[in-house]
Amino acid sequence: MNDLDLVRGLYDDDPPPPTRQAMAQARAQMLDQTRTVRRRPLRAWRLPLGLVAATMVAFVVAGMALIDHDPAAPQKPAEANKGADPAPQALTPRGMMLAAASQAEQQPQGRYWFTHQRTGLPLLALGRTGGYVVEERIDTFQWTGRTRGDGQAFYGRDLAGKPQTDADVKAWRDAGSPRSWQVRSSGVTRTLSTTSGTWDADQNKSSGGAFNIPGVGSFTYAELQNLPAEPEKLRKLLCEGRVRLTPEVAGQLRRGGVTAARKRCDGASGVLDKVFFALSSTPVPPKVRAGLMRLLTDYPGVRRLGAVTDPLGRPGVALAASYESRDGRGTLQRDLIFDQRTGQVLGSRDILQERGPDSQSWQVPGRVVHYWLIVDSGWTDTKPTLPG
Repeated sequence: MNDLDLVRGLYDDDPPPPTRQAMAQARAQMLDQTRTVRRRPLRAWRLPLGLVAATMVAFVVAGMALIDHDPAAPQKPAEANKGADPAPQALTPRGMMLAAASQAEQQPQGRYWFTHQRTGLPLLALGRTGGYVVEERIDTFQWTGRTRGDGQAFYGRDLAGKPQTDADVKAWRDAGSPRSWQVRSSGVTRTLSTTSGTWDADQNKSSGGAFNIPGVGSFTYAELQNLPAEPEKLRKLLCEGRVRLTPEVAGQLRRGGVTAARKRCDGASGVLDKVFFALSSTPVPPKVRAGLMRLLTDYPGVRRLGAVTDPLGRPGVALAASYESRDGRGTLQRDLIFDQRTGQVLGSRDILQERGPDSQSWQVPGRVVHYWLIVDSGWTDTKPTLPG
């Protein structure tokens, strides 16, 4: 799929030749398009970097939901324990999520919003010293000023690859601990290194003040403050109507006689995806963040997993929905993980539940086949600097 195909996927009719802004918006809309195409390698900043921020939505999404009935009654976190660490072992999975939502309502805000994100894609190492699974990892870092004129920046880098599991680490060491691997995905063979690359900067400058929720639309800071906090109103915002475009893109569409695509949420996993992108890609205010978490906590087809550990080893609480992969890999479970103490989203991961006809030999039930983590995010009153 090339950039023009992505732009066509955003609109109902055939569009005029795309601008960089239109292509960036189209890549955000890949949240929906990837339901019917194979995943592309996430080599985001090898493209013109103005397209990058939304490219990270291109992991496989949504399908069939797995319903879990939780008989536990809701439990309120004790008001007397404000400021103390919650005790996850004393709460039901539903109680854990509601406690995390309450913490999300208390998060401060500032002048600049930043997010440091990481994706991991496990692939089979090829060749004489291969036969085990290694992770292709990509880091991105972006910040956006709260108001127009405060600026915006986006950066990306290849993070050092690594064997995925303890068994893969042993196989790698038995092979002589090679410093690079040949891997293949989406029909392309390439090299992964055990050394991280340097940060590359997006040269497409922006004045800031605009925040995009992939598959939903673009909002100013003031508009984000006015989003609803009630779960049902949030569901309609995420899943109904048409994608809200920036004034520049909307103007181009009007001149070309085309319109933005309709929003879509395919089952419970589709709603879970939209909530993830709202929480990870934009600084929705605390009341909206809490409302989104409450929407998922009681959404039909979303399972409450309780306490989990994310791929970085951080403790959290999780919600999950299952879907059928369109590329033949089988049934996957998508987990959305939160820090119960702060209410911040920690990330998302896909775990293979049942093999499909096109599963590779190493793709076995229980294997994490993709993750997307929020390493750090939040507000600051000083201009953010790159992580080390």
